[in-house]
Amino acid sequence: MPRTNYHVSITPAAGGGASHPPYRDYYPVTLCSGAVLNLPIQPLPGSQQAIALLMSNQTPFKVEKELAISLSKLAAEFSAEAIVGIPTLGLDYARLVAGDLGFPDYVALGNSRKFWYSDALSVPVHSVTSPGVNKKLYLDPMLVERVAGKRTLIVDDVINTGGSAAAAIELLQSAGALVIGLCVILIEGEAWKDPLAALAPDWPERVRGLGHIPIFQRTAEGWVPTE
Repeated sequence: MPRTNYHVSITPAAGGGASHPPYRDYYPVTLCSGAVLNLPIQPLPGSQQAIALLMSNQTPFKVEKELAISLSKLAAEFSAEAIVGIPTLGLDYARLVAGDLGFPDYVALGNSRKFWYSDALSVPVHSVTSPGVNKKLYLDPMLVERVAGKRTLIVDDVINTGGSAAAAIELLQSAGALVIGLCVILIEGEAWKDPLAALAPDWPERVRGLGHIPIFQRTAEGWVPTE
């Protein structure tokens, strides 16, 4: 059944340890800080599988702030010269990270073509959250100077299939950016590794996340992580 509400919370490091599978409605994600991010489990349509759902634009401000602070610490390790956000849900975190690190601005990639955009600064992209929709990822020509020749770090909320991340890397490299890594709140599954490794063998090693979320399989007792 589809969810009729969205609740997410973050709690301090669990003294007694996180709960264990099978899970019912929520999955406790242990973050690198030791805090626990409680995410609702969302069944995938027409499947016996489910995901732990992070909807960044529907997350309480308190949770968003805590996640952004931790993500900024992770991003600082890259010594980047430019921060780029992937639409849609990665844009808020990219903006917050850039601000926390003292950047004067950031670059927001987009899926909507403005009349002054160039097809030369676009690539096709497929999103797991929008199946069957053909989209393009665009870089505003007026923002090329913010990334050209600079150590550029991409920020997103979640990486799963790797399609959006690979498209962003390809697009930024075509604009002359030196793309050095990708920082995300959550790394989901393992499927993203192959698309990134196709760009360069070491790309999977350049991905950093605050926590890992598995794909879940339905059982009679509840949801069990599969990877």
